[in-house]
Amino acid sequence: MALRFKEKTPLWFIVIVALIAVDSAVHFGLLWTVPKWALATSDVEHTYRIPFRDGGIYFVQPWLGAYLNERWLGIGLLALLIFLLVLNRDQLERGA
Repeated sequence: MALRFKEKTPLWFIVIVALIAVDSAVHFGLLWTVPKWALATSDVEHTYRIPFRDGGIYFVQPWLGAYLNERWLGIGLLALLIFLLVLNRDQLERGA
């Protein structure tokens, strides 16, 4: 079942989808490259511990560690998108 907007795609839809895509790309990109740039031992600035399933433990700055371990941002954006789609369902129609 495909849905599309009856008129022009609203700006809020484009912005939220773009934010979800950027957040996902940055998040996965950082997680994928952590072993290349993060420290294997803690120091004064890199105190946030990030364990990996392969047994490796890396340390990053606290703000970055909090971002890498968050899940609410992507889930929150997706929930906001769904909420706005339901709220504006009269602007949607089934596509071919």
